[in-house]
Amino acid sequence: MARDLLESASIIQSAEIASGTHGLVDEGLRSRVESLIRALDAGDAAPERQIATRRQIVRLLARRLSIEADVRRHPEILEEDIVGPVCVIGFPRTGTSIQHALLAADPAHRAIEAWRVHEPSPPPGGAAPAPARKAAADRVVQHFCDQCPGIMPLHPYWDALGSTLIEDEEILTLDFQDNYPVALCDAPTLAIREGGGDRRDAYVWLKRFLQHQQWQAPRRRWVLKGVEHQRHLDDLFAVFPDARCLFPHREPEAFLPSNLAIAAVVYDGITLGGLPRPVLAQGYLADFRQRIDTLLADPAMDDPRVTHMAFSAFMADPVAALRECYADWGLDWSEAAEAAMRGWLADPANSGDRYGRHSYTFEPFAVDWASLSADFDAYRARFLGG
Repeated sequence: MARDLLESASIIQSAEIASGTHGLVDEGLRSRVESLIRALDAGDAAPERQIATRRQIVRLLARRLSIEADVRRHPEILEEDIVGPVCVIGFPRTGTSIQHALLAADPAHRAIEAWRVHEPSPPPGGAAPAPARKAAADRVVQHFCDQCPGIMPLHPYWDALGSTLIEDEEILTLDFQDNYPVALCDAPTLAIREGGGDRRDAYVWLKRFLQHQQWQAPRRRWVLKGVEHQRHLDDLFAVFPDARCLFPHREPEAFLPSNLAIAAVVYDGITLGGLPRPVLAQGYLADFRQRIDTLLADPAMDDPRVTHMAFSAFMADPVAALRECYADWGLDWSEAAEAAMRGWLADPANSGDRYGRHSYTFEPFAVDWASLSADFDAYRARFLGG
């Protein structure tokens, strides 16, 4: 009888062996591991893809268990205060990445780079990662890019490899609260990602991770980015009551084709062409319309901790726009912060078209935008002034 490579008990045992731990998988984590395995449902995949999928899940869980082992050895990690984090929230392709990068450039801030997720243990303190840990993280990110041909023109920030600034959903994947594609790009049946389960638990885990990474490090404000946070602000603020959120808004006709393009590149690479573009677009846009309706009805959109900003206003003068945000948030604006942000913008290595630029249209996805555009009029009126 063929062995089931994606059997959860075997995966958990292998992760315990890899992390040198035992008995740290509680029922919640076990349930989330089993849920991910069911969602992948890779039983019909070629054996080599099943093997690769198993290894990615084992590595993911081993990292999670290593963090838990660190906390058991050093319970004072959980005494770390996470003070006033700044969270860039909002839909992909609306300016979130450049806002995240500029805020992270402020010397008073700290952001999560990919190596912190792919090689999180032991906590780094204030030191740079050991070269081999950074190299291992570089390989993980490079492997994802290799699996998804065409990703660099769409999201050139990945060229920083292990130093890439990452989205919080990738951190949540460490606790199996999400299924972020970088961590699971060998899974041939990975569906378009979304978070599930109890989001309050997800934010409790996010705080635990930040405490782990902050332990014995110089105190700086964390700058985070999450493209799902706007859906769960009550939970985010319950765990981070002094957080401040920056929510950029852009004309849907401008950013949705770009969203579809990057989703197509990622999931075409992962599924080996198993997700036709019109099928992807139909599901994506139906889900997006529902998200917009929920967003417009959410009283958290009026929370003073959420700063809304039109993409066009931000791009007209990014530094001035962020200076105004600092004033609204009660944060000190320093000459060092402004110089760092202006330096980041002036650096050709950060040019958005350094790998070329795609042309984004709905045509490849068989989307009749004229019949859909009016669905977003209420969003335009609320957040774009028309």
